[in-house]
Amino acid sequence: MSLFIELNSSVSSSLTPYLRDISLALVATFLVIFGDHVNGSLKRAVSNWIFPARIGAFVLMCTFGYGLLTLWGQPVMYWILTHIDFLYRPAFVLGCFCVLGFLAERKRYV
Repeated sequence: MSLFIELNSSVSSSLTPYLRDISLALVATFLVIFGDHVNGSLKRAVSNWIFPARIGAFVLMCTFGYGLLTLWGQPVMYWILTHIDFLYRPAFVLGCFCVLGFLAERKRYV
């Protein structure tokens, strides 16, 4: 058991400098998986607009909408990762990526 705790502690200390990058990857992956719902809602909202306005709305949604969601979501995810106990952090990160992979598989993205 002490070997497991030692290995987990080593992995956790190796992950610590990269927690901001990991949180950004989690948020970006989440947005990729569920972005079609956001795009579908936007498409229904602007379906009767003229073509240039629909293109403008899509560009604005992609640049500002997804950009703001990424900028606001990454610090929240980073806060969550930093408040997970040091010994459970590697399992939590791996679990998050596995859940996102499972969701991507269910939506046929993989």
